[in-house]
Amino acid sequence: MDDNLAKTLVAGAEGGAATLLGLLSVALAWFALPTAERKRLRLPVLFLLLHLAALGVEHLVPANARRPWEFFGLLFVWAALAQSLPMLVIDGLLAHRLRWQLPKIFRDIIQMLVYFGVGLVVLHSIGFEPSSLLATSALLTAVIGLSLQDTLGNLFAGLAIQAQTPFEVGDWVQLAESNEPLGRVVEINWRATKLLTTDRVEIVVPNANLARSPIRNFSKPTVLLRRQIRVMVPSDFAPAHVRNLLEAAVDGTPGVLSEPKPNVIVGDFDPDGLLYVLRYFTDDAEHVHPVDGRVRERIWHALRRAGVPFARDVREVFQHNVRAEDVEHSRLSKLAERRATLRQVEVFDVLPDPSIDVLAGLVHTRRFAAGEYVLRKGDAGGEMYVVEHGEVAVVVEQASGQATEVARLGKGQFFGEMSLMTGAPRTATVRAATDLALLVVDTAAFHEV
Repeated sequence: MDDNLAKTLVAGAEGGAATLLGLLSVALAWFALPTAERKRLRLPVLFLLLHLAALGVEHLVPANARRPWEFFGLLFVWAALAQSLPMLVIDGLLAHRLRWQLPKIFRDIIQMLVYFGVGLVVLHSIGFEPSSLLATSALLTAVIGLSLQDTLGNLFAGLAIQAQTPFEVGDWVQLAESNEPLGRVVEINWRATKLLTTDRVEIVVPNANLARSPIRNFSKPTVLLRRQIRVMVPSDFAPAHVRNLLEAAVDGTPGVLSEPKPNVIVGDFDPDGLLYVLRYFTDDAEHVHPVDGRVRERIWHALRRAGVPFARDVREVFQHNVRAEDVEHSRLSKLAERRATLRQVEVFDVLPDPSIDVLAGLVHTRRFAAGEYVLRKGDAGGEMYVVEHGEVAVVVEQASGQATEVARLGKGQFFGEMSLMTGAPRTATVRAATDLALLVVDTAAFHEV
């Protein structure tokens, strides 16, 4: 009778200590965790309530029926500890208080070890000796080892990745032997690494595959990313001229860095023309393809304005029958459109219709992409511009270097007339607010009328 009483008292003391430890762990985790993460304590609290319920039932049933309820009481309180202790230490103290974020793979491994320890404690409480689990046959051990080969390989590969840190969460990476687009690392767990591509597709790559494959990291050692745009131009044009056009075209393009400066190299000679490679830097890996697209638009407009065509493959010849009346109709339609635009300009109100007709035949169209500079303050003047399509923004640069928009001009409005008449330098900077088409009235055309 005395032995039974002693065992009962010991078991009660152990159960009371476990209950107190569980309540203390949940309470401390509540104060340590940030407010937004406290809802994660619902599961430990539920385990504690189930533990208390099991204790209540244990005291209501006869002594010979208490054993199962003792087991469930211990199981629930240790489950509450297994949930709340990692939250208290890892999320509350390390991450929230000390600002040291433990990698998720280590958190998962710690959580698994805690569960394993809790399982051993609960088994021991019901009289099962955990050491007997280690005395299994060699055959069973080999079977388990072979069945977990891939899992263990992913686990150790994940640990190696965290130890060597070839990439981290938030880095932009790409598998060297994959055709997949760039992907941002969103999670590294014990089994796999999750990437979110620029196409907003989530890719799950087993850690073992990452350990065997070369990885391109576009975020290390710096976030600078160099891009290349290849342009083929007929060899009739001087390389220095084309190089200056391309470098000027990329200037000010959103997403393109001014330092390091963009540069152009002559790539190769080709029967169809000369290959130029425009190289520039960006720090926006997520939007690298839209940046490339904007650069190509700038190149198209710059070469079009300068009268430099793209090289064409001359090995295919297409024959088109063009009637003279169609060509004449197209020319007359363009002249009529230009005449109507010029008639909206106040400066030309005094000109008779024949003079407007002559002027319409002498002006030419110059196109700009949105964001390009049409002219800058201080540039030499000799042309007047009339907005044919789109809008321009007139900006004034302050002493601090900040540009302020002071006016916006649309279809039929004009600028640059003083420089055309007097040759004075430009007094303001004008930039294309949208894709833009301008009628250019140069000095020769103005003198003609």
